Amino acid sequence: MQNREVVSNIQSIYLISLFIISETFALARAVEAKNDFWLSIILAIAITVPFMLIFARLHILFPQKDLFDINENIFGRFLGKLLNFALIAYVAFNFMSVLNVFTQFIVTVSFPQTSRAVLTYIFILLCIWMVREGLEVMGRWAALFTPIIFAMIFLTVFALIPEMQIAHILPILHNGIEPVIIGSLATVLFPLSETVVFPMLLSLDQHHAPYRIYLLGLLVGGFVMLVLLFSQVLVVGIEAYTTYFFPGHLMSTRINIGTILQRIEIVSSASYLLGGFIKISILLLAVTKGFTKVFNISEYRFIVTPMALLIGIFSYVTYPSSIRMLQWAEDVWGYFAAPFQIFIPIMIYVAAEIKCYPARHGTAKK
Repeated sequence: MQNREVVSNIQSIYLISLFIISETFALARAVEAKNDFWLSIILAIAITVPFMLIFARLHILFPQKDLFDINENIFGRFLGKLLNFALIAYVAFNFMSVLNVFTQFIVTVSFPQTSRAVLTYIFILLCIWMVREGLEVMGRWAALFTPIIFAMIFLTVFALIPEMQIAHILPILHNGIEPVIIGSLATVLFPLSETVVFPMLLSLDQHHAPYRIYLLGLLVGGFVMLVLLFSQVLVVGIEAYTTYFFPGHLMSTRINIGTILQRIEIVSSASYLLGGFIKISILLLAVTKGFTKVFNISEYRFIVTPMALLIGIFSYVTYPSSIRMLQWAEDVWGYFAAPFQIFIPIMIYVAAEIKCYPARHGTAKK
């Protein structure tokens, strides 16, 4: 049996919030809503709250078990493993997509003459090191660097206040409420409900306050995401925000405080890459832990390296360019991710309540 890895409440909150905002620096959100993107993000956070409550409730119903164990407990050995394998495939595809986003970012803004394959495997090797160290080390890393990353983000926003123009978000609701709803659903699928990966990693009980962990993680990450995206639009304008590959990087190039503070986008890029490092590591850890549960392997660390290298190859082949990456995100990702991020969690929750009802009902009678 694997030793259960434990992270503190604050470390779990940091991991969830950093997971949510990790790609926000580079990629736009809720572009369907245009000027009303901020309304879409607020609505998306509200829509995601029930799913966070579902994740927390599962930890209460099945204390000290992760989602892979819960599925086998609810659906039986065969169906549970089959469902777990499907979840692993989803997380592996998510791993490929996120890895590609970060390597494309590095190539586009910093090393256009460098082979993306080289950068991909450098990034993968760093993530292998992190995952082999385990979830506890990952939690301590997040506790150390998340406040630093947040500080970098807010200092960048503060430095850009003179460049902001409120006219870039006006008029409000000019195109009606429908684009706001569409933008909010897109934001739920990417990145808010991607947090379905955390029940696969965390083994909590009521003493860990799972409701507080998931809700605070969502609210902190959602607030920072909203501030960052709001600043991007106010600085670069809605047209650049919706058309430029990496609007966050474009925003940071506008920092210019006299002759003292100029061209410091490297600082923002560093915070973005630190966030991406932890998100990719979390996804890789979920894939390897799920794989060990499905195939009854006692230790996940020895399969981290081959699994990461294999997924890295598929990532490089599947997404040969930024255009292909955006086409996948716009045309396919929502339909692919919705069952795993929306419908399957609801199904598991309903089945869990039904499974646990007789025990709770019998206890109440006594």
